[in-house]
Amino acid sequence: MHVDAHPIDLTTMLFVNGLTSFATALLFLGFWRVTDYLKRSDSLLYWAAAYGLLTIGFLLLASTAVGLVLPRGQLIANLTIDAGTALSLVATNRLLHRPARDNWPIAVAGCIAIVEVAYALSRPVPDYGVMLVIGVMLRGLLTIATGVVLWRDADTSHRPPARLAAVFHFAWAVTMAMRTVPVLIETQGIAAFELSSIVALIVRLLLSWMIAICLLWMIARQLDERLIRYATCDTLTGLSNRRVMWEAGAQRIAAVDRNAGEVRLILLDIDHFKQVNDRWGHPAGDAVLATVARRIGETVGPGDLVGRVGGEEFMILLAPASPLTAVDLAERVRSAIEQTPIVVADGQEIHCTISLGCSRTGRGGTSWEKLIAQADAALYAAKDAGRNRVVDHVALAEAA
Repeated sequence: MHVDAHPIDLTTMLFVNGLTSFATALLFLGFWRVTDYLKRSDSLLYWAAAYGLLTIGFLLLASTAVGLVLPRGQLIANLTIDAGTALSLVATNRLLHRPARDNWPIAVAGCIAIVEVAYALSRPVPDYGVMLVIGVMLRGLLTIATGVVLWRDADTSHRPPARLAAVFHFAWAVTMAMRTVPVLIETQGIAAFELSSIVALIVRLLLSWMIAICLLWMIARQLDERLIRYATCDTLTGLSNRRVMWEAGAQRIAAVDRNAGEVRLILLDIDHFKQVNDRWGHPAGDAVLATVARRIGETVGPGDLVGRVGGEEFMILLAPASPLTAVDLAERVRSAIEQTPIVVADGQEIHCTISLGCSRTGRGGTSWEKLIAQADAALYAAKDAGRNRVVDHVALAEAA
């Protein structure tokens, strides 16, 4: 096989694959090094180590091909590549936060590796055809397992690159399987064996880069998702932050101005929250905030938007189609919080209450700022009346 009059032989392709694997390992290591968020995840380190093992394996095979004879060098090289393939499965599971039990194919591959070692040590010169079939069984199993993990990725944010990487893994498994066909039907000579090896190495070279690109694409999607979450979510409670609530409220007010309907709003505040921090400490305060946020989320309807808009202040923006009034939903939330024990320091339980103020747009239209001011006035009226209660701004205005 010739390209531009220069022979592409097996040794050259082994060296090229080794150098490519080394470059990929450095790429993963570099991404891990320069990104603070990725340093908290060791999946990139596992991939770097996996491609490092592949580098060693390919270079050992290339060294053997040029006459550098090592004791059992062929076997050691194959086992090193096998280990790198297994480590890729571990890295994939760690990136996708899969449980360790999903690495079970490695145990099966380990049994095949034992057979490979036993066969190689039982003969002075092992049959390369037999070694090829065993190696394809081992690496094919691990490659397919990695592809399945990627294909089943449940995270929609990076599912497209994950599935593309899965397809490349399946393609590599098919390529390896095709190499065994001539061996199994005993029609492959030395020249044909070398040619099929060169073709397989070229395919592997291309697929390795495509897989690496897909993996980095997945990581980029994760980083984008994390940045969006930081920009839109409260880090302690996981609820929408103030900016998101304000934008959603303004959009709904604008929609009401164009169409029929109303915007219903609830503001709520945890009663005597400062006393919780003073008596139990800030970790207890964080536990209270997280518990209150969770109970609100469990009580509201599926279309209601909940956010943390201040230190201990929360907001609920009812869905346009919600069958409940703001007062009815506020009372449900108040009751749920009152009945929920919260574990603080030393396992002790405390109960908190909340005060809530409700408002809604009137027939003449109301700006978002005015709607918030009305709910805030109702909230302070609830506090002035003794806390742990719901006050509706309309009822408050009528009473005045």
